[in-house]
Amino acid sequence: MPARITACYPDKPARESVLFEDSHYQVGRDLDCEVRLNHPSVSRKHAFVTAKGEQWFLKDSLSANGVKINGQKVDDQQLSSNDIISLGDIDCLFELKSKQQLEAIDAHNHWRIQQSRKSYNELAHQSLLEALDEQLYSLLNLTGTQRGLVMLGNSPENLTVCASKGMTQKDFHTRSFEGSVGAMQKALQQRSPVLAMDVKLEHALASRESIQRKQIAALACIPLLSGNNLVGVVYTDSKEANKVLTELDLEILNLVSEQIKINSEAIVLQNEISAILSDIPEHIFAEKQPIKEQILAVH
Repeated sequence: MPARITACYPDKPARESVLFEDSHYQVGRDLDCEVRLNHPSVSRKHAFVTAKGEQWFLKDSLSANGVKINGQKVDDQQLSSNDIISLGDIDCLFELKSKQQLEAIDAHNHWRIQQSRKSYNELAHQSLLEALDEQLYSLLNLTGTQRGLVMLGNSPENLTVCASKGMTQKDFHTRSFEGSVGAMQKALQQRSPVLAMDVKLEHALASRESIQRKQIAALACIPLLSGNNLVGVVYTDSKEANKVLTELDLEILNLVSEQIKINSEAIVLQNEISAILSDIPEHIFAEKQPIKEQILAVH
């Protein structure tokens, strides 16, 4: 019977590997390992996973940090579905999956990607803010996270909440912000996505009051950039203890965030046009009223 191993890293997306029967897999840090775990606590050739008939077995390859199954150190042991394999500091969930289950998972993942690539034009008939709200809902639904928000602005100091799910706009302006301001600051400083699992253990974030109060288990923060210019930021998190964000979730986050960025640029442009129109004296428009009507009709 096929199997799946999900390697959970503390500071990056979980990695899934599918194992097929009548096969032999080297697990470790080396590039030539069939199941590669890129972490310094994992040995280059850490362990073997082997299928013998309908059964799977795990064997330590004289690794530096050893192998544990469900917290017990082992050298050579048969695996059962839902076992937790610990290789160094990396915990891996081992699951038996039928071919039909793997095909269903693959089809569902394909659907998730297709949904995240839905054309922005499909939302064009809605107002821009309604579209932003719909995109945020899609992001939460496709990644399985519980809460999120989209903030727009051209600098960290003037970000404004424009869409939120599972939290109110008021919450962001209080000391006990339900999400993590620290994650946002890190994403904006590095100009790159920030993902964290079990963030209570993340040194840079654990001291935040929001983390301590809400016990956030997984979070992601994606800066929205137009060239080198900041447009806004997308934030999402989950309080479920077993929630992990995988490489597929990161791909979906990036795809949906790209759509949100396009929508955000349109909102910024709309605001700029509105500001320009409000600064033009009314007597100028009195002479060229049709031109004003045409400009306003654009948005």
